[in-house]
Amino acid sequence: MDFEFTAEQERFRQEVRSFLDKELPPGWVDYIGTTIDDAVVHREDGWQVFKDIARKLGEKGWLSLFWPKEYGGQSCSFVDYLIFLEEMARRGSPGYNAIGAKMLAPTLFKYGTEEQKEKHLKPIARGEEFWCEGFTEPNAGSDLASLQTKAVRDNSDYVINGQKTWCTFVKYSDWCCLLARTDPELKRHRGISFFLVDLSTPGVTVSPIYKMQGDPDFGEIFFEDVRVPKENLVGGENGGWKVVQTMLSYERIAIAPFSVVQSLIERLVKHVDNIPQGQRQKARQTIAQLKIEVEVGRLLSYRLAWLHDKGIATTYDAEMPKLFATELFKRSARAAMELLGLYAQLDKRDSRAPLQGWFEHLYLSSIGATLAAGSSELMKNMIARGGLRLPRE
Repeated sequence: MDFEFTAEQERFRQEVRSFLDKELPPGWVDYIGTTIDDAVVHREDGWQVFKDIARKLGEKGWLSLFWPKEYGGQSCSFVDYLIFLEEMARRGSPGYNAIGAKMLAPTLFKYGTEEQKEKHLKPIARGEEFWCEGFTEPNAGSDLASLQTKAVRDNSDYVINGQKTWCTFVKYSDWCCLLARTDPELKRHRGISFFLVDLSTPGVTVSPIYKMQGDPDFGEIFFEDVRVPKENLVGGENGGWKVVQTMLSYERIAIAPFSVVQSLIERLVKHVDNIPQGQRQKARQTIAQLKIEVEVGRLLSYRLAWLHDKGIATTYDAEMPKLFATELFKRSARAAMELLGLYAQLDKRDSRAPLQGWFEHLYLSSIGATLAAGSSELMKNMIARGGLRLPRE
């Protein structure tokens, strides 16, 4: 069993690092958000920095690295793509819209019409078109099949009414991947359809949701008699459940939380001298334990990418690294706060805050990370049923 990367992959890793060293603004502080990907740093020029980096990533061809060549990609492996994502997350770099580049694009490869592919894939690959999800509702989260947003056919359009919440990146998005109920007579997931919705359409209202740390990473979308052309339907009427399952299967092929923990470890090592002498032995042991766990997590993530490349990935294989990553993220952030003491609780407004409030921001973000994209409890249930074949109660 060979755990080494190829020489070409190592060269690519160094190329990504050199790119980020050159392109990120001087003195860059990456205030990591709950979702990590799609994050816009809450600073005056944050959105402009995101767009500039996205465009340059598009020019490099890195946003579409794993896409087939016939769709404008480079047909690289998911392992290669994970190398790119690992380095992006390690530096907290903006410019990567995961929902568009990693999730929607491969879904359109399988279910999209030629017109949909032609319209959207090239702008996504160039880093010029940004997407969010419109899945979760106030009363439909983990039980997504209970959603109530309605889409009613009216000649060549669908008229959509309803509400979506916890929509990542919606404040900055051009388009939304929307799930809506098109046949209320069919039970649960059988009457759901998948739409591509232009957020500039009349009747769409976006409202930000501010998190504990003050960032509007999430938002709500309200649909009031929104007319969506039938050409924006993906996978056929009432065929949305299979489409969204394909899309979500790409969501958890990720490594970002482990990269953030690795970055936290590197920063803690530099701050050991600020830890009281009597606590340094505990600090060394804590940091060493985190290092072991983050290496385990990296292997879980790269194994999942390898399985995906081989076409043998299963549902519970994706849930394991997601569960382990977000719980480790939370544990490591809490450990950092305990080791650094009271000053670590100060935010970026206070000049005494370590790393301009980075640790405080990370700690607050880590709590929601165990809920986003599926709670830890849900992940455990899926592993129990899919991996261990344990019966439902």
